[in-house]
Amino acid sequence: MCNPLFIGRVLKWYLKDLSILRQTNHEKLLRHQNSSFKKMVEYAYTIPLYKEKYSAAGIHPHDIQGLEDIKKLPFITKDDLKQNFPTRVIPPSFQTESAIITATSGTTGRALSLYSDLPTVIRSMLGFRRALQTHGIPWQKTRMSLLLDLSENSFENEYFLQSILSTMRHVLPLKQIQILDILSTPNTLIEQINKFKPEVILGYPFVLMRLATLKARGFGENIALKWIGTSGAVFDQYSRQYVQEVFQADLFDIYAATESGIIAFECTEGRYHVCSDMVFLECLKDDHDVPSGQPGSLVVTKLYGRGTPLLRYQGIDDVVTMSKEGCHCGLAGDILQGIHGRESHSIILPDGTFALVSVFEQCIGKVLYETKVNKIQRIQIVQHRTDAIELRILFDEHFREVGCSAENTLSLLHHALQEKTGSQLQIRLVEVERFDEKAPYILSTVDRATILEKKYLI
Repeated sequence: MCNPLFIGRVLKWYLKDLSILRQTNHEKLLRHQNSSFKKMVEYAYTIPLYKEKYSAAGIHPHDIQGLEDIKKLPFITKDDLKQNFPTRVIPPSFQTESAIITATSGTTGRALSLYSDLPTVIRSMLGFRRALQTHGIPWQKTRMSLLLDLSENSFENEYFLQSILSTMRHVLPLKQIQILDILSTPNTLIEQINKFKPEVILGYPFVLMRLATLKARGFGENIALKWIGTSGAVFDQYSRQYVQEVFQADLFDIYAATESGIIAFECTEGRYHVCSDMVFLECLKDDHDVPSGQPGSLVVTKLYGRGTPLLRYQGIDDVVTMSKEGCHCGLAGDILQGIHGRESHSIILPDGTFALVSVFEQCIGKVLYETKVNKIQRIQIVQHRTDAIELRILFDEHFREVGCSAENTLSLLHHALQEKTGSQLQIRLVEVERFDEKAPYILSTVDRATILEKKYLI
């Protein structure tokens, strides 16, 4: 598919879409959103799952004039897409033979698979290029190490490795790009990065934390970074600060999901700017909009692409906080004040409050930052009652007794968690020798369906 006409289309998107958030105003952006939204509703109506849902709700595309009508549409859940894959999540005319299939990790159950085509993938990746541009990174001339999940059907493997690089290899500066698998050992990764000598590393927070720990021990002497890009998980402020201090580099985060592609990215002011020309976000609590500055469940509508569309999609499962405040960087569109983690990955406190992953990450990050040693390799939080949790901790044997002892680290962590969650919650910390590879981060059997009014601790 790498022909001159297709390359011309890509260049047109590149020139038009890359700087749209900087070159537009609110009115122009809203017109673009409304036009794109109407087209996506019309497209969705050709898909059996969506047409059935819309018909049951008495909705026809003619009833949708713009985003002001979005509340008329029913929600789409992850189970909707799973149960209707493969034939009922695409139009009958969609060419599955040349389609790209991506799959979520399946950490909360059976993996979700979605269809895309190459133009959709290209446009999605332009959003990531936009983040680099915002931070002044000349991608054509900059040596970059990409730490990717290269497992079969993963977002990175299908979108970047199999689609972008294989199709656009003649126009991309491949000699400037190093691709590494996040499943490699940290020692192997830092050795390969040290030989490549990149200016930029893009990767998952947990991988970057392991690399920073090795760098602090004297490994990777040739690694002199200017920028670090993160994505894929909540990165607490203390762990983030540790990575920045070790590598002496500017750090920015990209918020994306397998289903939607890029959602938002941090600008040079540290604010998360939504790619509002590509996605429209709703922040809801009990299916109603929450005020600016308050956390709510994220609902995503994708404003472009072919294959499996996402309109009022609840399946990303994140709790976020939107902001009405502007930003001095000059980018248009919505702003995310905070990203707090998955609602399903939460602990229910005795008063019915959802304590999100960000609570535990902040407490752990604070303790490790203050003790100056990143000695916790992995944790698991187990809850069977609303008044008690068990925090299982696997220490890195190389650092277990370096600096602050493991025993004192556990004591500091217990105090930090108790202070944050309140005295009514019993917290038991247990050191373990190993974890099963598929052990979930949070294991909870508490029934949250009975909670009538959601409250969040973030």
